[in-house]
Amino acid sequence: MKKTLCMLAIFGVSLTFVLSLPKNADHPGAAQVMYSSVFHSDGSNPDSVKIAQKPATVKETAKPVVKPSSTKSVETETSVTEETEDVCGFPDVEYATADYDAKVIAVRKQFRHEESQEFRVKIFVKNSGNMPWFSPDSKCLGARVYIGTTRDEGRESMFVDPTINKEDNSAISKSVIRMDSGKMRVDPGEIASFTFWGKADSEPSVYREFFAPYMEGSNDIFRDAEFKVDFYTGVTNESASDLRTKLLFAETSMRVNDMAIEGKRSAEVDLSDQKLWLKLDDTIVREFRVSTGAKATPTPLGTFKILLKNEVRIGRAKPHYIMPRFQMFTPQGAALHALPSLGNDGGVFWTEARDHIGTPVSHGCVRMLPEDADFAYEFLSVGDSIYIHW
Repeated sequence: MKKTLCMLAIFGVSLTFVLSLPKNADHPGAAQVMYSSVFHSDGSNPDSVKIAQKPATVKETAKPVVKPSSTKSVETETSVTEETEDVCGFPDVEYATADYDAKVIAVRKQFRHEESQEFRVKIFVKNSGNMPWFSPDSKCLGARVYIGTTRDEGRESMFVDPTINKEDNSAISKSVIRMDSGKMRVDPGEIASFTFWGKADSEPSVYREFFAPYMEGSNDIFRDAEFKVDFYTGVTNESASDLRTKLLFAETSMRVNDMAIEGKRSAEVDLSDQKLWLKLDDTIVREFRVSTGAKATPTPLGTFKILLKNEVRIGRAKPHYIMPRFQMFTPQGAALHALPSLGNDGGVFWTEARDHIGTPVSHGCVRMLPEDADFAYEFLSVGDSIYIHW
């Protein structure tokens, strides 16, 4: 009997303790979740923004010795930005070359705005190199990283507005955003934040803009970290299907809903730069590197029309090249197509053709990377024009 009473007492104390625990959502140590208009985390993205449970410290190094930053929390919407002391020095990377690189983790903004509404955009960028970044407020020597406009580089943004008087507006100009104040140093693997304020369009629209992190004092734009932001103002009168098509075609900074998707489609090839542009009226939809004719077998110059299309074309003459996404524009057989291959060489010729993209080595055709040829094949139709020039 005594043993039974003792067990009941222990069970009662345990139950009371469990019931007194706070719910996980309200637990002070629970990680917050951030949603992005550009990168939507479903748990499968290892680079989703994570909220640090403890202040980050500078890596310990052998030489020179860098003391850890002392930190104190800043009361903001996330703990990504912290106040830190101005700690100088660089990690010991032994014999490795200094590598500066960046990766955009998330862009946080309101999805849709009212006409002329002021709004905020916050961008989180990971230092994916092996050297630290420093705030513009730091007195240390080292890289200062900013976010700038691209396509075209240095253009004035429609929305970045340094004149909006907000404490967290880090825009320096309409084309440059500095690192947010507070964190003086961002070590490899850590995350920096950049914030700007803007004003929505004065009429219903969808506007796309392109940005990328870059290093001050150089032309070193982190190309692989380029990202786009779509600004929705009000509700336009076009269908969701048409808007999706326009967004698929929008490869420059522009008011997307002004695009005429029923416009004239064409291609232009520049032999001097080995580039091909796909156009919708005068709007460039895509730009691709290509490989055109070698000196002995040049690609013809002039304006042509697509005469026929084949999913895959097999050359009649030896060695019987296999040419996917074939779009012929001369009776002699010159065409746009994906990189050619041979059926009996184990992929050797195809690999060589891929290595030569951007170099004039073809027999007169315009060779394209497979993914580029897929898009061009779907975009162009029989009768569309191709203009080829130096």
